[in-house]
Formats: sequence, C-alpha cells, structure tokens
Amino acid sequence: MPITSSRIARQILSLTPHNGHIPSGLDGVTLMRANATVAPTPVLQEPTIVIMGQGLKRGYLGDEVFHYQPGQYLIVAVPMHFNCDTVVCGDGPMLALAVRVDMSTISELLSKMNLSTMPGIDAPKRGMVVADLDDAMNDTVYRLLQALASPDEVRVLGPQLVRELHYRVLQGAGGECLRALLAWHGRYGSIYRACEHIRVNYSQDLDIATLAREAAMSPSVFHQSFKTVTGNSPIQYLKAIRLHRARELILYAGKGVAQAAYAVGYVSASQFSREFKRLFAYSPTEATCHIGEHAAVHLLSPG
Repeated sequence: MPITSSRIARQILSLTPHNGHIPSGLDGVTLMRANATVAPTPVLQEPTIVIMGQGLKRGYLGDEVFHYQPGQYLIVAVPMHFNCDTVVCGDGPMLALAVRVDMSTISELLSKMNLSTMPGIDAPKRGMVVADLDDAMNDTVYRLLQALASPDEVRVLGPQLVRELHYRVLQGAGGECLRALLAWHGRYGSIYRACEHIRVNYSQDLDIATLAREAAMSPSVFHQSFKTVTGNSPIQYLKAIRLHRARELILYAGKGVAQAAYAVGYVSASQFSREFKRLFAYSPTEATCHIGEHAAVHLLSPG
C-alpha cells in the first residue's frame, strides 16, 4: 500500500505534542509543528531537507517564491538567507520533518553511485529547490518517522534511514543541486565554500577580493555567481549572517546591544541598530519581546 501524505502527516502529528521545533532524538533531525499561520520572517538556513506533511510553507528570495506543501520537499543546498512564512490550512497544524544535509554522507554516496545512469537534469539556478516526493522517498520518510517513535529503533535504525533519505534525494529530481554541490570545481561547490568561510569568519574584516580567492574565482565572476546561487550579494549575505548571530547573542547569551554588535564585527553600534531593525522590523532592544514569535516555527538556523 503506497505511503500517502496524510499518513506521513498523522505520524508527524503523533510525534509533535506541542507547537514549535521538537528534537527527534536523532542528531540533525527535527520535527516541526505550527498551530497558527506565521507571517514572513527572516531565516538563516543551513543545508537541509524539509519534508512537508501538512499545511504550507513559502520561502521568499528576492522576487521568487518557493512553495512547498504535502507531497513536496524543499532542499537547501548551501547556507541561505531568505524570508519564510507558515500557512495553516484547514483544521490541522502545519507539520513537517527537517533533516540536516550531511555533506560527508552526500560525498560517500556519490562515490558509490553510477551518475551516468541518472536522468540529465540541469542544476537549478538557486541554491534551493522544491521537488515532489516519489513513492520510494515517501516510504523512506515514513519508516524514519516510525523509527523516531521508538528510542531503540531510533538508535539502531535511525542513522541508516537518514542515510537512505540522502540517497533518495540524490536520485530524485531535486538531487541535482546536491550532486552539483560536490563538484568542487563548479559554481555550487565554490559558492558553498565561500558561504562556509563567511559563516565561520563573519566577525572578521571580509571583502569581495578575499571571498573570491576563497572561491577560486575572479571578483566579478564570484559576485555574480554568489548572487545567482544565494539570491544575495556577498556583502548582503555577510551582513545577514552578522545580524542573525547578534540576535542570538542578545536573546540567548544575554549580551547588550553594543556587545553583540562588536562581537559580530560591527564597529558602530548605531549602524548595527539601524541595520538590525531594517532586517527584523524591530530594534535590538526590542528583540526579547519578539522571542515568542520566533520560537522555532520556521526553518532551522545553522549552529
């Protein structure tokens, strides 16, 4: 009997007793439930596979809108900054499963796969793509959700099921962006390295020339390629990383506004406050008042 989206939704519902992001007991795997519609919010998303069980999520990247709903999944191949909202449809909550992309698993699987037998699908323009679930992937997702209900099964079977899910994604229509990512000489691999460099060194004085060298590109080609893949210029992306990190320091580490600003690389607290409000629509001093609105109803931020 084929696994349907409604069966996947029921299984997620049984594992999510409350609103928010719910740890699964398996590293890199998170269950998501939203009981009410949530307006677009800036998110900083690590490479992740998000499988929809119920409801609708939308990612806004410039003029593009990425809709993903039951029967579909989102692949984020490189760390991305975009706006995301959640729509509750009908009587039930939004339900989804998020699995962090493990690059070492992707590399290991690709080394064993015969890529020449895969359908010739062009790599998507952006670093994220929406794809349809096929029967094989539905089956893998459902068995993973069943394992999450048992502490013994999640320990014994969970890692192998996550590996199988990576394999199913690589085989599917949305897997080309991940396959391209591991071609380190290509655009995706170069931009991924640059994104990782920014993510680790965001507090340093980074410029286009430095980042282009990291990507092994000329500054002009790097700038255009980076914007094509991520939807942001390198400087916009760096600024977003800094502001998200500063927000975490204010909310969860108890840092003051000036402390957080300097910690992430700003030299002017006033400029930091202006840019923070422009991104989040509230000031840094108001951030703690908004913590409930952002209590894990959207995608996962990188650690």
